[in-house]
Amino acid sequence: MIAFLKEHSTILLALLTVAAAFGGTWLGSHIQAKGGLAQAKAAKEAAETAAAATLQAVREQSDRAAAATHAAAVRDRRTSSIADLLRATRELVRALDRQYREPGNDATMNTLHEAFIQARGTVELCAPTSLLPAVKELAKTTRNLNDLAHERAESNRAMTHLQTLERDGVDATPLYRAVAALETFRTAALADAPNAMELHDQAEEALRQVPQLPEHERVVLLVDCYYEPLRPALSRHRDEHYQAMNDVIEQARSILGVND
Repeated sequence: MIAFLKEHSTILLALLTVAAAFGGTWLGSHIQAKGGLAQAKAAKEAAETAAAATLQAVREQSDRAAAATHAAAVRDRRTSSIADLLRATRELVRALDRQYREPGNDATMNTLHEAFIQARGTVELCAPTSLLPAVKELAKTTRNLNDLAHERAESNRAMTHLQTLERDGVDATPLYRAVAALETFRTAALADAPNAMELHDQAEEALRQVPQLPEHERVVLLVDCYYEPLRPALSRHRDEHYQAMNDVIEQARSILGVND
């Protein structure tokens, strides 16, 4: 064996050199390939991480945009509903005020009432709960004005008619007597005086001395004497209503972020 190695040492040395060179090349290639795979894996993981981060950022941006769009829509809806309520309230109250001068049209009044009720309901659905007490107070004061007009508007028109008869060339003495008798009866009726019915009869007779006054107007004038004078009552209800309107407006401006 040793003799064989000695005889072929040159060839074996050459083969060994070739094998060593091939082994070194293969080992280097293997190490380089493993390094390339590791780099590729790292690059893939980095790309996946970057893609996930980008996707998350896109999602967050989309969520913020959707939230901003929703908030703007809610704000617009609240602004519109509150404006509708204020407009419906003003239109209804103006119509109630006109009834003290002229009879109201039933169809028109019903339409205005329905518009007010609907506008209030819309605000109660979409407005913040912090605004609801003010809206409730506004509805209460509007209802008070409506009730007052229902009770007193016709008698006020009758009194206006009675007082304007003087300008029509009618003898004013019976007119003055009738107005004075009504006021005396009102004072007695409100105080529940023992002679209230006697004064009622006197006022009724005084009104009959004014033949230009229709029967139904005499009746409503007598009934009206059981209530306090209209002027202070109407002034009080209007003041309460205007305060309620201002409260709704101020709170709505705060909720909607309207700054001066």
